[in-house]
Amino acid sequence: MSGTVYLVATGQDGLLPRVAERAYRSLGKSRARVAVTYAPVAGNPAGLAFMRDRMGGLFPDAILETIDDDPTALERADLIFVSGGDPTLGAIVLDKAGTATALRDAQARGTPMMGVSAGAILLGQWWVKWPEEGDHDEDLQRTSLVPCIGVIAAHVFDTHNEEDDWDELRVAARLVERRGERAVFLGIPTGGALILEGDGSVEVVGEPPFRLA
Repeated sequence: MSGTVYLVATGQDGLLPRVAERAYRSLGKSRARVAVTYAPVAGNPAGLAFMRDRMGGLFPDAILETIDDDPTALERADLIFVSGGDPTLGAIVLDKAGTATALRDAQARGTPMMGVSAGAILLGQWWVKWPEEGDHDEDLQRTSLVPCIGVIAAHVFDTHNEEDDWDELRVAARLVERRGERAVFLGIPTGGALILEGDGSVEVVGEPPFRLA
């Protein structure tokens, strides 16, 4: 890992604008370039409109570019942002487009990255492909792992799922174990964020994360 990574649980609790302001200010530019992927809301016009509308408020002074429309935006970006939405969809879309590899390369060059909700999940190593939309059955024969962007290697994140006792994260852990892999499993609760620096240090902002033993 090289560039700083910002993981925010949700955009619904007021923490996201604070972390976004901090990330943008750390760039040290009066007008920086922020490249955004909306892969987690691909094919969802309402979701895309909602996410696009929020970006101007999060980064009011930025030059905003969309990676999905122009992959070369990654080469110009001072900061990369991964939107919320559906993490399984986002993982599949980015993998098929080959964008996940380009995102990893950009982050390895030192470009900081930020993800909210599904976007935060996607910055980890894996997520779960459920058998049907909305079906989070723990039958491991009907679920599988999907590769995420993976800038935080050997980590699996979940977000704002504390009310369900991180049931989806637990399924992911069982799938990783079945695969014979090892990983760190962290749930970022509502009101929480993590800031991971290139030197391996981690700062907890707001509510502390849940760590699955």
